[in-house]
Amino acid sequence: MAKRYYRKKDPNCETAKTEWIEMSGSEFYRFIRTPESKGRFFIDMDDVVLETTESEARMYKAEKNRRYYIQTKESDLSILSIYTIEDEDGCSGEEVIKDDTEDVEAKAILNAEVKSLQKALAQLDMESYRLIYALYLAKKRKSLRQLSQETGIPVMTLQDRKKKILATLKQKLNNKNF
Repeated sequence: MAKRYYRKKDPNCETAKTEWIEMSGSEFYRFIRTPESKGRFFIDMDDVVLETTESEARMYKAEKNRRYYIQTKESDLSILSIYTIEDEDGCSGEEVIKDDTEDVEAKAILNAEVKSLQKALAQLDMESYRLIYALYLAKKRKSLRQLSQETGIPVMTLQDRKKKILATLKQKLNNKNF
């Protein structure tokens, strides 16, 4: 099928009242070389070349360039569902692809360690628990010097108690059968 060429009879008329002139390829080629074609815009839609306004011609060209850009980028890519990937164990891609945002193993280990620590802390006497709580677990933690001023117990005595309590907790956590 031959390409068809259309130009407006009057380029300044309203869109609803447009009269078209159909031309052959050679007639169109001669027309675009004449002074009459200056300031007129055409879009090539593969089988039809049609005169249009400047803004419509720019929009058409921008869209065509966008489609071409997307097409060239898509030719470099291929889409593959993660459900079609299967390893030698029969796991799907969803099960095999690593999620770097969450370390499930580390989270499970941390939860187990927290439970063990809670169990070990529950076995401390009330005075030892209060000391560890004030130094490490309270929202507003205190220093040994602050605790010394509040309780009247010398800093070195509190330091020795802290070391003994931490050693006891460490032993209980390493034992895990407490």
